[in-house]
Amino acid sequence: MNITRFIKEEASPGHNGTILSSKVLPDGMSEPFDSAWGYLENNSQMESHSHPAEEVYLVVKGQGIVVVGNDKKEVSPGDVIEIPPDVEHTMICEDKGPFLWAAFWWDK
Repeated sequence: MNITRFIKEEASPGHNGTILSSKVLPDGMSEPFDSAWGYLENNSQMESHSHPAEEVYLVVKGQGIVVVGNDKKEVSPGDVIEIPPDVEHTMICEDKGPFLWAAFWWDK
């Protein structure tokens, strides 16, 4: 059995250094999708971006704001966010951090 978790000290900068990121699933798995942890501290924001793949975020810790296209909503642990392909999106941590989510994406 392999167990993984997000460890801030072992994470790497992602999205041009705007978040800390690391793999969600253990090495050696042959999953049909990609995944990454996303982590923000207080008063920070992930670089806004889009890509051709569908994506889902699962909020694990903290509270924050998700922006997908023109929609902006507060999110907290247990929330699952659907992000359609080719739509600008970002995560924002105001003053209730740290803020941690798992991202999963795949091509259809």
